[in-house]
Amino acid sequence: MTNAVKKMINAITSQQTNAITLQQLFNTQLMTQDKLIHKGVYDRYKDEHTVTVPADDVGLASYHIQQLMSEIGEVLDADKRWKSHRNNKYDKNAKLEELADCFVVLMNIAMFSGFDGNDLANAIQQKLGVVSDRIETL
Repeated sequence: MTNAVKKMINAITSQQTNAITLQQLFNTQLMTQDKLIHKGVYDRYKDEHTVTVPADDVGLASYHIQQLMSEIGEVLDADKRWKSHRNNKYDKNAKLEELADCFVVLMNIAMFSGFDGNDLANAIQQKLGVVSDRIETL
């Protein structure tokens, strides 16, 4: 991780001491998915209540990847300014809600790929460093 990314993270952290962490968000969603599994919402787990998440489940990861595609479409629908014509539609609140849906579904994909919140947070932090390094070489 570059010094620039470290400084940025420190600045953000010091400004937002009451901010919710990625780990807290992930754990909240983890509890939600655990409830869904134990209530038998997912067909594959209707009779099995011993599964815990995160779990490496290709079927549910694939399901959530497809769900993400749908959510991305809803982001585009909330903000049509990307179109070259008929680009007046912009619902800021709807777009924010759909972006939040995308983030939740991304956490589900990570969960059903066997990753926990720390894994995801570390991967994001590492990727931000890689991107920052790329930008430095431009």
